[in-house]
Amino acid sequence: MLFDVIDNYDEKKIEFLKNLWEKIIEKLLLEEDKKKVLSFLNKSGIISIDEKNQKIYVWLSNEFFVTQVKKIFQKPINKIIKNIYNPNYSVAFIVYDKFLSWKHPLQINLTKFIKTTEKKEKKENKSENKNNILSNFSVNKFDYNYRFDTFVVWRNNQLAYSAAHAVAENPGKVHNPLFIYGWVGLGKTHLLQAIGNYLKEHEPDKVILYMQTTNLIDDIVEAIRKNKVTSFVKLFKDIDVIMFDDIQFLADKERTQEIFHNIFNDFYTAKKQIILTSDRPPKELVTLEARLRSRFSYWLVVDIKYPDFETRLAILQKKLLQKWEELIDSHLLEILAKTITSNVRELEWALNLLITRRQMFGQLTEADVYETLETLWYKKSKTQEITPDTASRHNKKSVKTFNEIVEYVANYYDIPVADIKWKSRKKEVSLARQMLMQIWKKYFNWTLEKIWDYFGWKNHASVLYSINTFERLLKNDKKVYNDYMIILEETMLK
Repeated sequence: MLFDVIDNYDEKKIEFLKNLWEKIIEKLLLEEDKKKVLSFLNKSGIISIDEKNQKIYVWLSNEFFVTQVKKIFQKPINKIIKNIYNPNYSVAFIVYDKFLSWKHPLQINLTKFIKTTEKKEKKENKSENKNNILSNFSVNKFDYNYRFDTFVVWRNNQLAYSAAHAVAENPGKVHNPLFIYGWVGLGKTHLLQAIGNYLKEHEPDKVILYMQTTNLIDDIVEAIRKNKVTSFVKLFKDIDVIMFDDIQFLADKERTQEIFHNIFNDFYTAKKQIILTSDRPPKELVTLEARLRSRFSYWLVVDIKYPDFETRLAILQKKLLQKWEELIDSHLLEILAKTITSNVRELEWALNLLITRRQMFGQLTEADVYETLETLWYKKSKTQEITPDTASRHNKKSVKTFNEIVEYVANYYDIPVADIKWKSRKKEVSLARQMLMQIWKKYFNWTLEKIWDYFGWKNHASVLYSINTFERLLKNDKKVYNDYMIILEETMLK
């Protein structure tokens, strides 16, 4: 008799029968009233599967339950069994008085099971809802390689790193808003990604919006065009954390700034986390509304400065370890670290190129390093071999010399540095800007893309036009030519 063998089931069989019944109940709850399922099937379970008669025996605690369950649930349960188990099998209900207690191993605690199922469904719905919310925006995806443990901390970024980590651990409660600024390629985006990856792991229910500011502008412009600004702003109410990269691109966009101001205020009032990055501090964002600059400075403003030589070397070594690559001779890494002084991203690009060369050609030499540097626009002089010293003087993406040239040109024409960086149409500002573009292209070997990225312009055609205009001025305007020669001489580029 079946009753006699039940107690001899091994754990594997008990687990199989319980899992099958849970799957049947899960499907049944989608079709039938939850209260009825709980009332009549609370103390139940699959007790056996009869392969000869193709029956799945479900045992209940008394005859009343058997009668009611047959009447209400036999048809839907048979349908589920045919769908998820075997189309030739059907259910049979039998009284089994041992199910009067909760101690039988074949029973499932239906109350607990329903709560677990509801929690699972709620999580799935929230995840689906989260995806639906984010689908309304031109979002950036998170790259798992950019985490806090892969970020190289040095003296000049320690505060930014600590602040970002604190925000990730307590979003909306500390350093809100958090404003991180620094030059291109120093790790601002890495910290944003690290915050996002940390939250995805530790607070997966939070809805995190991470966007380039240029994409936000495009979305706002589209909302204005479709006359759906109010609906667009309302979308933010379901978001828990906003992160906007390169907020300086809001400059000169009055309507967009007004809408962003409303979004910012709503978030700040609701104590939701705001994180912004820029290439300069709020006070230097002169073409932004004063009220926005003020709000950006509400709480914590931190900067990332350029890494020193030892830190640049440490970054290269850590990147090698992260890539599970064999070590590269230290003197070759030192050439990279001494030459690429102002952009951590370019350090990694150079390292990736060296790794590729090693994979293709084997042992690396200094020639490989110099060719790699040339690929990244660190060109050899016609009369002088590239070395860390000559690179520092002539090509330099050296921060100090680069900034000195910008400041020198600004002082020469008696204009603010900030005006050069933005789209002021004053004659002397346009001339200074065009001159700097020419210098960057000729002496720093910057690409057109790199130049327009510095100014936040939409395309490199405008950069090319500016350079061509300046070259014509050099030929036709003696004063411009003299100014240019003086500046080159004073900045030691000639």
